[in-house]
Amino acid sequence: MGHIAIERPSLRLWLSKMIDMHDQLQSADDQEHADKVKQLIEKAASGELIVAFCGHFSAGKSSLINALLGEPMLPSSPIPTSANLVKVKAGPDYVRVFFHRDEPVEYEPPYDPDLIRAQCRDGETIEWIEISRTTDAIPPGVAILDTPGIDSTDDAHRLATESALHLADVVFYVMDYNHVQAELNFQFTKQLTDEGKTVYLIINQIDKHRDDELPFAEFRASAAEAFRRWGVEAARLFFLSLKDPSHPHNEWHELVACLRRLFADKEEWLVRGAESALKRIADGHLEHLRARHELLEQTIETRLEALGGADDEAAAIAELDRLEAELADWQTAPSRAEEAFRSELERVLQNAYVMPFETRERAEAYLQAMQPNFKVGLLFAKTKTEQERKRRLEAFYESVKAQAAAQIEWHVRQLLVQFGKEWHADDDWFSECQQWTAEWDETMLAGLVKQGAESSGAALLNYTDEVAAALKKRYRDSALALFAELKEQIAKRAAAQTETLNGQLSAAREKVELAARLARLRAERDERRRAFEQLIAAPCESASLDENRLAALTAPPVFRKARHAETAKPQAASKPAETSHLSVKEQALGQEAAGLGVSERADEARTLSSGRKQRSEEAAERLEEAAAWLERSELLGRFAGPLRDKARRLRERSFTVALFGAFSAGKSSLANALLGAPLLPSSPNPTTAAISKIAPPDHKHPHGTAVVKVKSELQIWADVQSSLRQCGHEADTWDEALRLCARLAESGAEHPAQKPHVAFLAAAAAGYERMNGRFGEIVSIGWEELETYVADEAVSCFLDEVVLYADCPLTCQGVTLVDTPGVDSLNARHTGVAFHYMKHADALLFVTYYNHAFSKADREFLLQLGRVKDTFALDKMFFVINAADLAQSKEELEAVISYMNGELARFGIRFPRLYALSSRLALAEKTGAEPGPRGVLADSGLSAFETDFFRFLTEELAEVAVESAYAELERARRAAEEFARAAGQSEAEKAEKRQALEAVKTKMHAVLAGIDDAYGRQALRQEVDELLYYVKQRVFFRLNDVFKEAFNPAVLRDDQGPARRALERCLDELLASVGFDLAQELRATSLRVESFLHKQLAEQFSRLFHELRRFDDALALTPPEPFAFSAPEFANALGDVDRVRFTKALSLYKNAKSFFERDEKRRMKEEIEAALVEPIDAYLAEQKERLVATYAEQYKAAVASLSAALAEQVDSYMEGLLAALAEAADHEALARIEAALRGLLSGRVGEAR
Repeated sequence: MGHIAIERPSLRLWLSKMIDMHDQLQSADDQEHADKVKQLIEKAASGELIVAFCGHFSAGKSSLINALLGEPMLPSSPIPTSANLVKVKAGPDYVRVFFHRDEPVEYEPPYDPDLIRAQCRDGETIEWIEISRTTDAIPPGVAILDTPGIDSTDDAHRLATESALHLADVVFYVMDYNHVQAELNFQFTKQLTDEGKTVYLIINQIDKHRDDELPFAEFRASAAEAFRRWGVEAARLFFLSLKDPSHPHNEWHELVACLRRLFADKEEWLVRGAESALKRIADGHLEHLRARHELLEQTIETRLEALGGADDEAAAIAELDRLEAELADWQTAPSRAEEAFRSELERVLQNAYVMPFETRERAEAYLQAMQPNFKVGLLFAKTKTEQERKRRLEAFYESVKAQAAAQIEWHVRQLLVQFGKEWHADDDWFSECQQWTAEWDETMLAGLVKQGAESSGAALLNYTDEVAAALKKRYRDSALALFAELKEQIAKRAAAQTETLNGQLSAAREKVELAARLARLRAERDERRRAFEQLIAAPCESASLDENRLAALTAPPVFRKARHAETAKPQAASKPAETSHLSVKEQALGQEAAGLGVSERADEARTLSSGRKQRSEEAAERLEEAAAWLERSELLGRFAGPLRDKARRLRERSFTVALFGAFSAGKSSLANALLGAPLLPSSPNPTTAAISKIAPPDHKHPHGTAVVKVKSELQIWADVQSSLRQCGHEADTWDEALRLCARLAESGAEHPAQKPHVAFLAAAAAGYERMNGRFGEIVSIGWEELETYVADEAVSCFLDEVVLYADCPLTCQGVTLVDTPGVDSLNARHTGVAFHYMKHADALLFVTYYNHAFSKADREFLLQLGRVKDTFALDKMFFVINAADLAQSKEELEAVISYMNGELARFGIRFPRLYALSSRLALAEKTGAEPGPRGVLADSGLSAFETDFFRFLTEELAEVAVESAYAELERARRAAEEFARAAGQSEAEKAEKRQALEAVKTKMHAVLAGIDDAYGRQALRQEVDELLYYVKQRVFFRLNDVFKEAFNPAVLRDDQGPARRALERCLDELLASVGFDLAQELRATSLRVESFLHKQLAEQFSRLFHELRRFDDALALTPPEPFAFSAPEFANALGDVDRVRFTKALSLYKNAKSFFERDEKRRMKEEIEAALVEPIDAYLAEQKERLVATYAEQYKAAVASLSAALAEQVDSYMEGLLAALAEAADHEALARIEAALRGLLSGRVGEAR
């Protein structure tokens, strides 16, 4: 690695910082970020400035780089391809390929450019490619980096882009003109600018802009304002058109000049980029460290929470100290209590004065009586002396007893109660305490008198002291005996408390240990953060470059030399098994390839349309003529009414054509092309509401008028509530809701998914005052007034439907064109609207955009279409790739059509009617305007589509109605034939026939009355069971894709703080997707159930018809109009599922790297899948009962309706036949009518078909 590029001192010193950080990261066992720093070291050592181009796929990144290089070096395609990082730089010619697993290979010239482009598409085996070319397009020391589309559905592609952006000194973010407002643009660029990257924005393909739809200045301003609202501080916003270099707003030269300035100031950008990259890597490492710690920290926090403690180490230590002190107290509690009691008891006894003067006097009297020479009286002296001695002893005893009670007993008892309360003695002990006293009597007093004791003062004192001591001992012993029982209770409590405290101490010690570990983990991150901050902020003068270490880190890899001949060419993309109705060349390369020009194809379309209309008109005329013939006969007049009704329906036949497609797919533009005039507004900016329908004028609504229907208060309230919930809020009143709307409009969305909801709520809050009082209003206006309703989102968000009445070629065919809400609409109610039209529209027209085929919303819609297509009586689906004029070559257009065919086949839509066209060119063809660039198209391609489309409307759809009409005519003919035969019979035969007919009629009515729908109801339940079994299988089969979309690298990132909230949002998105999927499946199931019931009714009709024909083989019956079943509404599932059941699954996440690159993602998906089984089973069980109950009741009504309709036809036939058997019946007149009807049937248009 040459070091001539790092002679600038500041860059050399930044290299020193990089080496220091690299070594720190390696020491910290963070090889991923150490490798990134190593890449930075290699880049800085070579002095290479890297300019990265990133953005959506098909935004034109590769085409832009090819234009800058002056040659088609990189592959470019409007369809997603597997891709990897490609670095292009000036230098000696070679191509270096770095593989995910194998050693790198260097290819020397000559090499095949097509093989290079093929390897650029190989993202599975190749990690990145370095292309060095001898070129003047970029100076030496500068590299251009092309990255995979950031909206790729492959996790690896997104990770590859993000993992390389630390090397980019400057980022150019490229967007397609029609997708500037995509949230991912704001999200990704905000992330880059927040990380300190210098970001330039490029809006490419501005040649799509139409000033008549939106002035360019307004588009420019709205784009800039959108990024400003998101807080994206871009260096500049460029507008480009590679297709039309002369476009007045093309800023190609400004872009080139900007790049040249960047190249000229390379050294400055290298230093700036180095600082930005090191900060980003430091943040990434800290997040890596946090992620590495996260599972342990979560485990510690969970354990701490379970232990009932905080994560504060000081608080844990304080709690431990307290518990240890408490344990020590309890361990010594019995002895301490006894010691305290003894002490207090002694104090009481010492203070007890039991020998006051009166008591001593009695003691002295007693001692005197006990003297040997004491004698009382002369007669009976001995007895009297003993009695006196006893009396004096009792007197002394009573006096001592009284003093003991007052001076000792009461105080000791009080002391015992005090200790009992203090140590929580039981009730039994307190009962004993209340009864407590010391046991002693006169014998104790007598026993203390010594033999030969005198009654002197000294003797008295000795005696009373001994009595007091003996008395106190008795009380002491008695009190201690009772206290011993208390001590035993204290000992038991102490043992229990000790056991409890030992457990608490164990937990407290664990808390201290855990809190200390938590503190150490956090301290480690804080210390690492401070170290990195000091390293990055350190003055450059303080660093010195270790040349030897630099040389070791920048040693080039060993490349295996090879030529491209060694590498087999990649296989061509496999072609889908099925193709569309038209060949690619017929669709894509202009109708001249089929021998017809635009005008000829248009003439053919008009001829076809006219022919089909002629067939319907002729059928109506024949029905009218037949009705006139029938009305000539009183017997057959009853058959005229149904024929005239059929004729009216044929003449007034109308068609509903529903347009589906994502925002900016070009639906409105295609509608304008079909209408032949720019009636619908089309704009690159999303709008809340647009024109809902284009309808044929009528006497109430002439051409140029419109009807605007305002949502009901219930509808707009439901919309507001739904969006508030998406933002985490609830409101009970309008005042509360409006306050929340205003607050959200000011604070903005917390999460990108909330952004459209916040925008809607802001519009609703702004328009509420104006629209309050107008809820449910229906207003008829002229087109010129329409803008006041649809241009201002504060008004348009309150609109439910807008119908334009226009007299144009399409509406003259009886077509009402419905522009449904975008399949990516945020409004949940629109899902029901879309399903309604999917079910009831005569034709479905799905539009996708050439440069961005199949968004996620497209896939969801096509998934639903694939579910229900088999229930359609006819294949009424048409698919359009709009803006095909953007194709760069015929081969590219063929590849896009082939890709579309394959993708549609994935959704079960085989042999689709698929058309590639340009609505822009088509409108120009119809209006005579200047068409502009055609690309590879010979014409717009619309006429081919219209030919097939009108053939479908006026032939395939009309054919059903025409055949039904002729069936009714045949029924009338057969009745006329039978009536004529009856009228021609003899009177005897007529009489016999009349008598038989009455019995036949009774039998027929008995058959119709005896219809039993029990079998149908049983079959219905069995059908629903089977359908829902497969619903569950399909939902779980798709869970893998839903999981990948919800838990994706854009959301789960190691540099966005704690992962818990992000994981919860991912789970919410997954549950919402699965819940939506279940509801969609149930809607599709309702159609399948209805289809099943229609078949049941058809079989019932067939059975009844054959059974009735047994009584009269001339009986002709026609099936009644199909019963209109009504499907139940299905709310999205899993909205209230308990998130706790997913705790285990989410706990498996450690960090983004291990999640996406190891096995964690699979394990979490499996855990979530297991947790979903029970709530999904419960939802399906509930919906099964709803489906069975709803349709069983309707099927019963349908069978009753069928019976009534057939009974009416039987009565009509029988009454006519009975009348024909009457004497007045004109056989010849009836025969003439039958012959006329036979002639009308035999000469009809298309009979040979």
